[in-house]
Parts: sequence; C-alpha cells; structure tokens
Amino acid sequence: MRRPAPPSHRPSWICRDQPERERFLDMHARILPAHQKVLGLVALLLAPTIPFDSAYAPIPLVCAVVGYAWAQHNATRFERPELSIAAGLLLGQLLLTAAIVIDGRQHSVGLAILIWPLVAAGGRFPSRVVWVFAAYSLVLMAGASLGFGGDVVLHDPILLTLPVATLLAVVMMSAVIRESDAQHRSAAILDGLTGMLNRTALAARTHEIEHQSAVTGGTVAVIVCDVDHFKAVNDGHGHGVGDHVLTDLAYVMRKELRAFDLAYRVGGEEFAVIMPGADEVVAAELAERLRRAITAAPLAGLPVTMSFGVAASAPGAFTWEDAYARADAALYRAKQDGRDAVRLASGTPAPRALAA
Repeated sequence: MRRPAPPSHRPSWICRDQPERERFLDMHARILPAHQKVLGLVALLLAPTIPFDSAYAPIPLVCAVVGYAWAQHNATRFERPELSIAAGLLLGQLLLTAAIVIDGRQHSVGLAILIWPLVAAGGRFPSRVVWVFAAYSLVLMAGASLGFGGDVVLHDPILLTLPVATLLAVVMMSAVIRESDAQHRSAAILDGLTGMLNRTALAARTHEIEHQSAVTGGTVAVIVCDVDHFKAVNDGHGHGVGDHVLTDLAYVMRKELRAFDLAYRVGGEEFAVIMPGADEVVAAELAERLRRAITAAPLAGLPVTMSFGVAASAPGAFTWEDAYARADAALYRAKQDGRDAVRLASGTPAPRALAA
C-alpha cells in the first residue's frame, strides 16, 4: 500500500508562505466537522427532492458530493493539502454543472448548489484564491444556463441573475470576514517584537505535526537555540538594544530558513525551528548555517553568537515534548562546550566542516 507523502516545505499558489499554510490548516480543522454535517444535509434533504428529468443526471451529483467529501477528509495526507482541497472543489463544481447539463433543463436550484462550497472556501483560502473560485463558478453557471436551455433564461433572467448575485454577495462578505479573522489571528499567533510565530502558534501546530508524522511515517527534526550571553547585552547596553538584537536576529533567521520551516520565538531569547520531513543531519546542517550567518552579521551593531541543540524523531514517532527535551539537552551541552556551537541529541559531531 502506498504511504501518503510527507508534508511539503514548498509554497504553492494558494499558500505562498508558512503563516498562510498555518492559518489554512487551522481553519480546515475547524471547518471540517461542520462541512461533514452540511454534506449530510445535502444528501438527506436536497438530493431526494431535486426533480431530475434524466436518470443519469444524479450520477455526477453523487460523484461530486462523495469526491469533495473525500478530498476534505483526506487533505492532510497529501504533500500540500490546500491543493487537494482546491482540486476537490473545482472538480466538484464541474460535476455539479454536468448534472445540470445532463438533465437538459434549467435548474435554478442546481445553480444554487454551486454556491455553498464557496462558503467553506471563504473561511480557509486567501481572498485572491476565493475570487478565482468565484470566477470559475460564474463561468459554469453561465455555461449551464445559456449554453443549455438559454431560452428560458432570456425570458426569465432572474433564474440566472439571482444565483449570480447570491454568489457574489457570499464571496464579498466572506472575504471581509476572513480578512478580519486573519488580522486578529495574526495578532494572536505572532510575536509582537520579532514578527515570528509565538508559543500559541507552536502549541496549535505541534499537535497537527504529531498527527501527520503518525499518518505518513515521516521524521520531524527540532532545533532549539538561544542567544549567548544575552543578559550581558541587556545589562550593558539596555533593553532597547536587546530588543533590536532580537529583531535583527529574527531577520537573519528568516533569510536562512526555507519557506515552510516552522520558526517560533518560545522565550525571551530562545527560538525553536520545527522541520517536518527532515532528519537530524538535515537539521544540523541548517543549524550550522544559522550559526554562521548570525556570527557573520553584527546584530544591532554588536557581535552576537548563538548556540544550537538538534534532535530528530524516529519515523512516524514524533512528539513535541520528547523532541524538545532532547534538543534542549543538546543545547545545554553546546553552552557547556563554550557556546557558539551546534550539538546533536544523538551525540554525533555537528557538520561544521560540511557547512564551511
């Protein structure tokens, strides 16, 4: 049996960076239970009462509902879940339209069904993506109405204009609500000083990564790091300079990280990076690149160094508590060994020569 692919670290046309995918996965988990209830209502109330003239018309309708439900439920098994959900939505809309066309007569009820998937899409996808889905749905509506049974629409335009107006109203209102939610959510999960994700985001994401690791059998690596002698920076130069150091540090780290490496500020001068799909060697190489970049770039005009601890899970066995504890113990050894160093939980040498 083919195992699901591990989560990808690459951006997509839907989620262009790590915070967008964070929000997407969080909203998907919240919407999924309600979405399953909606599919149940469609199956129980609408499907038996829609007056089809063709015996073949219900086939694509059933395929649309089942396929979209499957894509929703199994999205996190794919490398980039947002693409699987988007594909399920687009294909579902096309199959719903096919049911209308096969039936061979005007269905204002059928056109209304094309609207409800956009409500769930508006809660998860960025506004630019929702508008693409909306344009796609409008083309399908117009094609089903004007290309097949267009005379009915010409004599009674409300059969098309009402669903179109409803679709546009839903998309416009959902865009406003989503943007407001995104702003409030960003304020809740982003560290106000550095702009990096905070402990709240970390707690929400680690549970999802644990589940993904168990399902995919993938490894997950964790890097824990903190600034060497940061108290001396605050005591000698003031907390304002210390804050500037952390701001510059976050900028340097973001330049070295891949698009979907998950970086968090977990304490005053302590940071953590979670790398789904990575092993200890890959994480150690990244930690060494971070160490060298920070050492090479004065932060707030001061020479600053950082120490790193690295740990990785066994395949399919990631737990945040275990990985963090082992990485933190490796960080403690790096401090004991003179700081400005990378240490691995396994005890193997850090790849400093390789990075150089």
